[in-house]
Parts: sequence; C-alpha cells; structure tokens
Amino acid sequence: MTTTLPIEVKSLIPLSGPLVPEEVLTKNLLLEHYLDILNDIGECNVVSAHETLNKLETIFGLTDPDLKGAALACLGGVHTFTGNYVKAHSAFFRAIDLVETPSPRSFVYSEISNLLRKLGYQQKALDILENAIKLASNDNLLWRLRTQKGLCYKDTDPDLAEELLQSSVDYYSTERNQKRLARIKRHMASIHIQLRDFELANRYLDESMDISIEHGLIDHQNEVMNDRGWMLIQQGEYDKARELFDRLILNQLSPYIKSLALQNIGYLEHQRHDYREAIKFHSQSLQLTTRYDMRDMAFEDCYKLGLCHEKLDETGLADHFFSTGYRELMHEVDMGVPILGYRKKLLDAYIEFLRENQQVPRVDVKDEIFGFALNKELKQIRAVFYKSLLTLHLERSKNAPQLCKKLDINTRTYFLYQKKLGLKRGEIKKDRLQENPHFAHYLESLANLTWKEAKEKFEDDL
Repeated sequence: MTTTLPIEVKSLIPLSGPLVPEEVLTKNLLLEHYLDILNDIGECNVVSAHETLNKLETIFGLTDPDLKGAALACLGGVHTFTGNYVKAHSAFFRAIDLVETPSPRSFVYSEISNLLRKLGYQQKALDILENAIKLASNDNLLWRLRTQKGLCYKDTDPDLAEELLQSSVDYYSTERNQKRLARIKRHMASIHIQLRDFELANRYLDESMDISIEHGLIDHQNEVMNDRGWMLIQQGEYDKARELFDRLILNQLSPYIKSLALQNIGYLEHQRHDYREAIKFHSQSLQLTTRYDMRDMAFEDCYKLGLCHEKLDETGLADHFFSTGYRELMHEVDMGVPILGYRKKLLDAYIEFLRENQQVPRVDVKDEIFGFALNKELKQIRAVFYKSLLTLHLERSKNAPQLCKKLDINTRTYFLYQKKLGLKRGEIKKDRLQENPHFAHYLESLANLTWKEAKEKFEDDL
C-alpha cells in the first residue's frame, strides 16, 4: 500500500518563494558529495536500482516517483551541506510530493532534518527525525538516523551527542563499516575540540586517521588532517597549523576540503594580524566557493576579505567584498533564510563599515583591476596578464615540473611562455601592476585555476 507525505512536512521548512527550475539544482554541484549521499541510499536499501541515479542528466527524466524523490533528496542534501538553502528548499519540496513508500519517505525526512538543523531549528529537526526513525525499515537506515540525532545535539548537549554517537560506533564496529566509523570518530573529535578537551579530541582524530589509512579512505585522511590543523589553531599553535595546512593543500583535494584548508590558513593569518597573507588565501578560497556554489563558505570569505582590506585601509576593496556578500544575503532574506553564522557577521560588519566610512567614495573595482587595459590592443593586454600570472606562479613553485602540474600545461608550453615573456627563475620581479591591490587580489583569485581556466576567466571578466 502506498501513502503520501502529510502536507505539514512542508510547513516545517521555514523558507518561501518560487522553486528554482529543476535543471538549476544540478548546476555547479559538488558531485563527490552527491555520490556520497547516493552511496547511503544503496547502503540503507532506500530504493532499488539506485545506481541509475549516478548520472545527473538522467534524474529529471525518471518516471519512478520513489527513485526520483530519492535523487532530489540527494540534491537537497548536497545543497544543505554547502549552505545553498534556497536550492535545498526547492529540491525537498519536489521530493516530498513524489515519495510514496516508507523507506524513501524516511530518507527524505532525514535530509530535511539536516536542513532544519543547519537553519537553527533544532527541535523541528529532532521532531522530523523521530518520524523518520518510525518509518525506517532496516538497521542501516535506522542507525544512519540515530547518528544524525547525535549530531543534532553537538552544540546544545555535547554529552548526549557523544553518548548517541558512541552507540553508533558500537553498531558500525559490529558491521565493520569502516567509512562510517572514521566519519563518526571525526564528529566526536569536533565535540571535544569545541569543549577544548584537546587530549581526547586528538585520540579520536588518531583513531579516525588509523581507520582511514588502513582502509585506503583518502578523502577521510585529508579531512582528519584538516581537523587536526583546526585543533592546532584552537590551541594557538599557529606555526604548526600553518605547516600542516601547507602540506595539506598540496594533496589532491575535493573543492570543499581545498576551500576549507585555504580558509583555515586565512583564519590563522588573520589571527596573527598578517592581513595581506590572509587575503591571499581567502581570495583563492572565494574562487572555489563561488564556482561550486558553497554559499556558507562564500559568505565567510567575503566577510574576512572585507575585514582584512578594512584593516589595511583599502576601503574600496573592503566595500566591494562587504557589499557583494550583502547583496547575496538580501536575495536569501527575501526567501526566508535566517541570518546566522557568517551571514550575520558579514551583515553586522558591513553596517559598522558604512557607519565609519560614510564619506569614503565608492570604488569601481573592475575599473581598478582592468585600468591597465585602456588604449591597448588585445595582444598587449594578454601579454601583460600572462606575465603577471606566470610571475605569481614562478614565485610559488619550487621547480618547472611542479609549476606545470599545477597549471596543467606541458613543459614545452611553459618554456615557450617563459621565453616569450622574458621571465627567468631567480630573476623575478613584481611589476608595478602587481603592486595595485585590486589587481593583486584578482590574480590571487585565479591562483588555483589551471592556465587554461585562468585565461578563459580573464577573457570573460575583461
């Protein structure tokens, strides 16, 4: 027998406004996180034929309501994770109208619970989880939900959170589900970092890392490394943290972990009052957080960049980043997204900035960046840009192979550019253009792109 979800579920989601088009839900998506949630669907036996959901382009043509509803719940889960709550709302509203049987309904409930938790509605998140638990039709789905319940209490009742997560550890140890164990140990470590119980936090991180290494969980190893770096920051061990993050960002990282590591370097350099260095890393992070629609992190980048430029009396750039974040925030407020976390910090900082700088003329940042291009032919403009960008990479690369790998070019191409632009390693000098803070920031925003991607971005921006 099939049943439908009660309409009251929709009323629990505190967002409003028109739903974004279906095709927008898969745009700039973090595919690895989608596949991770999709793996949960298979592991928890939510729907049959879940492997058909691997290709994003086929999702919206599905005719099976439970299968399509589960896919939409995956998309909503990714958007919840990245803080794109408007897209998450659109995905979940569609999923609610589709799913018909208990397991898919339970799964949709669980992902909506994550959204409510991140939006600050803890009791609503717990209420819907309890309903999801009643619908769970197998142990794997049940323990996924119980683990989520533990996470709901991380900030408000850490003792209860750890108790619930330890129960999950016991279950997954019996099931020998190493990936789940590694992940839960990280969550338990984060609880103790928050409590400043660094000894126990370090123990859980060690256990998570040991599991990850033994079972070849590379992404988890990078995540544990990032968490350990964050713990070192909380301990005030900035030099050790910086050394760790410098090693981490050389690894093959997902866009999310790469951005997180870059932000953590920016954070610690801001704490050390090296605002120029903090700008460098938040600029690189912002390039990724905007490209992959990681809105929670993009608001943090805009906030930190605004603060750092304000500290350096670069009020034009400070206004640019504060106002960029503010405009995005206002779009969300119209949809009912609560102003929490870095959204609130950015709003408060921008209001204070405007109060302190009422007489400061607004700067057109694009004019400041591309002013050098006035009255020049396109060939000349490109040569100036290529030289500045290659100079930046020459300064930061130990050798040609490392530089070529980062830019995804072969050595022949590199040496041709080097010769054509008159650049020699060891004799690199910044040109006057790179002393322009607006252009320097723009170069930083391209530092994580390949040579081809950077060239295309420059052409588009120009």
